[in-house]
Amino acid sequence: MIIDKLTNSDKYISLHKDFKLVFDFLKTHNLQEIPCGRYELRGNEVFFNLQEYETKPVQKLEAHKKYIDIQVIADGKEYMGYTNIENTTLSEEYNEEKDVMFLNGKVDKLLADNTKFLIFFPQDAHMPSLSIESDMHVKKAIFKIMK
Repeated sequence: MIIDKLTNSDKYISLHKDFKLVFDFLKTHNLQEIPCGRYELRGNEVFFNLQEYETKPVQKLEAHKKYIDIQVIADGKEYMGYTNIENTTLSEEYNEEKDVMFLNGKVDKLLADNTKFLIFFPQDAHMPSLSIESDMHVKKAIFKIMK
């Protein structure tokens, strides 16, 4: 799991061949101006979902097998829970079509806002969309990169 400022994104492009594609997109596009929906940067290998929602005090803990997530807040802020998948137990079987499994476990909370990005690898269980002090409206991009 990686959390850092968007201004430091160039330091991470060597970690995966498609990270540069995502970070270049973020440098040249304003997520606040893009309508919600699914957008392909390179087919099903690199795409993102832009969504709006209200944060909640508790969410499901999830992990993925096929994709790496890069999550970027366009507007608002939230906590994202994190723990290594080894610290969890399975609560719902892996859904291969949706590339998601739901887990039980305790998480550390990380603050996400529009100045940061978070990268979740397959070993990183995460709980997105958590309220900070009260529920808040958030617009967020979730980039999916085939590992």
